[in-house]
Amino acid sequence: MVIRLAIAAAAIAGLGLFYGSAQAQKSRFLPTTENPFCEITTYKLRDLAEQAMSTTDTRGRPVIAINALTLTEKPSYGRFLMAHECCHHTLGHVRRYREGLGNSGPQPFFYIAPALKQMELDADCCAVRMLKSKQEKDGIEAAHMTMMGFGAEHTGAYYPTGLERADNIVKCVEQD
Repeated sequence: MVIRLAIAAAAIAGLGLFYGSAQAQKSRFLPTTENPFCEITTYKLRDLAEQAMSTTDTRGRPVIAINALTLTEKPSYGRFLMAHECCHHTLGHVRRYREGLGNSGPQPFFYIAPALKQMELDADCCAVRMLKSKQEKDGIEAAHMTMMGFGAEHTGAYYPTGLERADNIVKCVEQD
């Protein structure tokens, strides 16, 4: 558990560091992809350890990074991820994380950790609504199958299990 916590803390902290200083200067040369779900610059990165993530650049502008391999090998799931990351921005999750940094001292992860589970479920549901509005059922199905693949395992530190996320996706599909 301690190792998982340390890895999660590093990943969350990495959201803020990813586009810091030298990387921000290079970002204008990074490959982007069209994101039909929001008007946020979306980078497709070959060496991204995460499947996708939302953050801000050094000027405070929202950005999304998505693993290029995921987009290539699982395009339908990649579209779900793009919508999901857009939702983290539109639902205020990224802003909430950023605002918490000023009050949390050197361990920002502990500020946001208790809310991570609900934030992921909310972003999943928001993504389902976006995909439904564009009649992209294959993206929803790909997300459901991917989450089922996690089974009872957590999809990240303090994140819901795969089964919880899969059930949530089904519930969100059934909503009007």
